[in-house]
Amino acid sequence: MVSKWIRLCGGILTVRVRGAELERFLNLCTQEHIRLRRIERIDIDELHAEISLYDFCRLARLGKRKRCRVHILRRRGLPFLLRRMRRRYALWGGLLLLCLVCYELGTRIWVIETYFPQGVDGYAVLQELDRLGIGIGTKSADIDAHAVKVHMMTTLDDLKFFAVNVDGNTMSIQTAAATEAPEVDQNKGVRNVIALRDGVIDKMIVRRGTAKCKPGDAVLAGDILVDALVEPKDEQQSELGTAQLVDANADIWASTRYAVTRKMALEADKKHKTGASKTRYAICFGKTRINLYFGSSLIQGNCDRIISIETVKLNDHLVLPVSLYRETITPYTTETVVHEAADVQAQLEYGARRAVEAQLTEGSVSSMQADVSEEDGAAVLHATVWCYEQIAESVEDGRTEADLPQQDEAGDTDES
Repeated sequence: MVSKWIRLCGGILTVRVRGAELERFLNLCTQEHIRLRRIERIDIDELHAEISLYDFCRLARLGKRKRCRVHILRRRGLPFLLRRMRRRYALWGGLLLLCLVCYELGTRIWVIETYFPQGVDGYAVLQELDRLGIGIGTKSADIDAHAVKVHMMTTLDDLKFFAVNVDGNTMSIQTAAATEAPEVDQNKGVRNVIALRDGVIDKMIVRRGTAKCKPGDAVLAGDILVDALVEPKDEQQSELGTAQLVDANADIWASTRYAVTRKMALEADKKHKTGASKTRYAICFGKTRINLYFGSSLIQGNCDRIISIETVKLNDHLVLPVSLYRETITPYTTETVVHEAADVQAQLEYGARRAVEAQLTEGSVSSMQADVSEEDGAAVLHATVWCYEQIAESVEDGRTEADLPQQDEAGDTDES
């Protein structure tokens, strides 16, 4: 296929060769390296073949040596097309105008990529760029990245870093806040670890603090699992040191249970396709839309509409302000359908599982037991969901060093 397109660019001729010495003609073409394609013997003194325009000119220079008459039956290719259109000045002028428009569009900005982290007012940055005349449609050569950076850094106080990069039709803006968002120190102060919800403890990883429970214990929400008060472990340590308050830290995994109730109406509207789908096209030049169909863009009746937009790109960096809209419309009618409770049970169970997963901070659903029934024209699901999750929650402890237990100092006294 590629070789055919290359030959069409050079021009292809379909010729008819007549003469009594066709074999001598073919041998002469082979000696002169003139390539004939698709040779077809029509009669004992006639054959048809395809030859390139360059080889045909060489064949004409052989003169009487070929001893056959060659007639052109068909001309194909770019040279003949250009020859036929050489006097169509309006076409050549339109082609030249198209090239100039594409060149002009390729020198402007059509895509702006921004990165605004926390602490940077993105609206203020874009508004300031608009005052400088930088936006969609601005010429890439008119943007001085260094001057824009200096202006933005001196105008906006919340910027620590600002950079503008222009790549083809795309302009990217990188920023950084002058003051970083303060990080919350979770390990500061005296804290206890309590149970976030009811459950049975399966595993404990205590890093700091005194454990108040062990695996296998059942706990209620709010119970203290790890105390911030750490006491000496034995008598020898009690003589050397005293109890102290720490920031308790632990990971506690437990088996928990959730009770979920969900309802769904048994009556629902079912769609039925009433006709063939129709596809409509439109072209957008910037903000101007040109419909490639007759009639209004409004749709009568019920229908599903799917819209896809394709932007014209010369490459990854050169984007033209031309978009092709493809709109597929499928008409339908609705019919009321009454389902059974068992038919919607799978949907209700899926919704119940997703609702429980949304409440889990860290963990997963282990199993679920569900019963469905009909109540007042609706399917009601009562489900019990068992989960394996992390239930440790750190809370402030109001105790201070003054609340620590004091050691009794025993001394020998002389009795008089």
